[in-house]
Amino acid sequence: MDIDAYISSGIIEQYALGTIAQESASILECVMKHNYEVEKAVLQAQETLGDLAMAQSVMPSADLKAKIASKLVFGTVNTSILSEKKVVQLQKSDDEAISLQPRNKNFWAIAASLLLIISLGWNVLNTTSKNTEIEDLANKNNLLKTQVDLVEEQNIVLVNADKIKLLGVETHPQLYATVMYSNSNQVYLQLDNLPNAPAGKEYQLWAIVDGAPVDLGMYDQTNSQKLQPMKAVKNPQAFAITLENQGGSPTPTMEQMYVMGKVG
Repeated sequence: MDIDAYISSGIIEQYALGTIAQESASILECVMKHNYEVEKAVLQAQETLGDLAMAQSVMPSADLKAKIASKLVFGTVNTSILSEKKVVQLQKSDDEAISLQPRNKNFWAIAASLLLIISLGWNVLNTTSKNTEIEDLANKNNLLKTQVDLVEEQNIVLVNADKIKLLGVETHPQLYATVMYSNSNQVYLQLDNLPNAPAGKEYQLWAIVDGAPVDLGMYDQTNSQKLQPMKAVKNPQAFAITLENQGGSPTPTMEQMYVMGKVG
């Protein structure tokens, strides 16, 4: 198993989100027990999701808290909300007059209504934000599922595939690459030890069929997926890689051949 390709496939993020199928989760947990890199990647993904949840938690603004608090200060009532203002004279036994201001019965109803409106508005804002986050996560999950499905499909294809080592030619003896050729004629290429192609250039894979070169496509070095699917081919006798101008060539540039390997 290509550990780097497995880690970058997206299955770890899906496991951390809890959306992975039980069978795939069991396989991943088994791999974790025997591979420190995979275990570390899972722990990092879980930690990242935890940090993201904390970072996106929403707290009421200090300004909003102050506005609500200002409505709850006892003894401070705006005269505009008082329906009327009366002074009642009560006669005590010692004939001392005492001025009393009755409570406005509407005050608490107005305050409760105000708090309810603020609360409803805050809940609407939070709900909208949460819906956006859920939609973003759903889109990411769909992308991860597509990536996982692709990896699983490749794994099925590669179970019985032949692993063909392409070794450096005389001018590039230290270089090598790997071709996986399945019994369904599918081809996958991995550039194990080839330098990055210079600007305006790309690596092109060729199959030798009945002594003639057949174009199998360009290798995308900007793609994070190291093991990449190429064009299918029947009955190849060998594979080779040349460095061509961007977009490829209809025929291989022989002096720019880097690696080659025979089938069987």
